[in-house]
Amino acid sequence: MDIVSFPKGKVLFKQGESSDAAYIVASGAVGLYREAQGRKIPLATVRKGELFGEMAVIDGSPRIATAFALEDSKLTVISIDTMVDKMKRADPFIRTMIHMLMNNLRAVHDSHTPKSRSLIDAVNSLARQCDIVGRLLQGDLPPDFRGELEKKLKTLDPVIKELRRLAMTHRHNDRRDDAVPNEAELPQ
Repeated sequence: MDIVSFPKGKVLFKQGESSDAAYIVASGAVGLYREAQGRKIPLATVRKGELFGEMAVIDGSPRIATAFALEDSKLTVISIDTMVDKMKRADPFIRTMIHMLMNNLRAVHDSHTPKSRSLIDAVNSLARQCDIVGRLLQGDLPPDFRGELEKKLKTLDPVIKELRRLAMTHRHNDRRDDAVPNEAELPQ
């Protein structure tokens, strides 16, 4: 296995390409993102000691993301031949488990890649994020932080209600279909 230097900004591989290697970060950091509908969606930052690019090498599928050096980085390059050899020598149960985990991870990436959504979807997503922050308030927080956070959340509530009203009033102007059901539409 070779250690190769990549300058900041260097693209290591692109989404959709075939793969010839997996990588372990020896130093620096690598960013991963997916492209969907003309947008770049950040997935992860990979840091020292972490492995990436292995899924496409193991099962021969196209790369699911683009990888680039976030900063000057040194990476241990694990060739496809090395990965294939190690997988062949692995216990069959472990091989099967690795493939199952990779399929699950791909499904997670697919489900979290934003689809074309309507304005009401975006407003509902914003409301859900505020609910998550609200649940944070139930934890053990310093009083000054808790107070400031509560105050900010209270200012967002009327804004979200107004955005929802606007989205519903002008729904006919938004040609995109709702990709996420409204909470009111979900089964009880």
